Parts: sequence; C-alpha cells; structure tokens
Amino acid sequence: MKKHVKVNAIILAVTLSDINFKIGSVNPSGISDEVYFIPKQDIAAWPAISDDFDTAASNDAYVQYGTGTALSFTLKTGKKWTRLYTTQGKGKISHEYTGETDCKVPVNKATLSYPKITNEIRAFCKFASNGDFVFVIKHDGKYYVIGHNDYRATVTPNGDSGDAAGSAKGITIEIECPDTTPLPTYVGEIVLTDGTLDCSDGSFTEAA
Repeated sequence: MKKHVKVNAIILAVTLSDINFKIGSVNPSGISDEVYFIPKQDIAAWPAISDDFDTAASNDAYVQYGTGTALSFTLKTGKKWTRLYTTQGKGKISHEYTGETDCKVPVNKATLSYPKITNEIRAFCKFASNGDFVFVIKHDGKYYVIGHNDYRATVTPNGDSGDAAGSAKGITIEIECPDTTPLPTYVGEIVLTDGTLDCSDGSFTEAA
C-alpha cells in the first residue's frame, strides 16, 4: 500500500512587473562624460535600499537607492563629491554574476577613460588604487552606483602616453565592486563644491 506524503507548497509574496519594451523607442547606449566619486570613508550614512523582495515596497525600492525616507548619501562634515571627466565612447558600466548556487551576487563594473596624464589624475591613481570609493555614473537618464557599504571597490587606473600622433592616451580606470543589486540606481542628491545635483531629475542648483 502506497503512502501519500503531503508536501507543503512554499508561497512567496513576490510580484514581478511585466518586462515589456516599446519597439521604436529611444534607447541610448553609453555613459555621460561626467562621473562623480567620493572616498567611502567620507560617507556617514547610506540611503535606503531593500534586499528582501518579499517586504520591499516596490520594484524601485528593491533596486534603487533613495526610496522611502533615506533619499541621499549623508556625508561627513565638510565632505563633498568630486567630478571626473571621462571620454564618451570609451567608457561603460556593466554587471556580471558570480558565486555558488544560493549565494550568487553581482559584481558591478565600470570602465572610464581620462584623456590626459596630469598631476590631478595621477594623484587620484595613487590614492584610488588601494582605496575604497563610491562612484555615480549616468546612463540613459539614470544615475547608477558602483560601490557598496559592505564590499570594497577595487580601482585599477592604468596610464598610457599613446604611441603616435592622434593615438589614444591618458588613464583607463577599471572599477569593480561586489553588490547585492545589479547596477543600483540613485535618486538622491550629490553635493559638489559648486552646487548640488538632484539625481531624480538631473537638475543642478548652484551653491549660494
């Protein structure tokens, strides 16, 4: 006589949205020519993001920094973000998953290209190569974070003089950081020396 074993089904309170695409829509590639960065040690508190899909208020709250009440990075007194120019057509952001089953995480990556060897960029190379930074990079109208509160970002800034008239030269900056979210977006503020950038709409307010 066969015994019937009752298996309790696991019901997840997960709701994914339809993932549609409008054919013919504008869909630009590449990144902006201006990147923002800050040493992680200058951040006092991180904005909110949810790592629990069952309790996240929305898809946005699950993959985006700056939802709910904690909208922006809180910086330590006197600290500000810094700009970095990157040549368009030479940079990108990406993510790749790594790890074992049930333990996979994305590694968020960026490639930036500064076209000249200067004292300022060499100072960045010297400090960033063994430092820990957070970067915010604009793509397709949104701002993406490379960096994580619990994981160290590795920065590899290699330089090249170029080998012929008109050849590419400067610093190629490779950035990698493990995360729990693939390329999280950010809608808070970036406080710079000359004003504040609102990443929710891209507006800039000059400092008084």
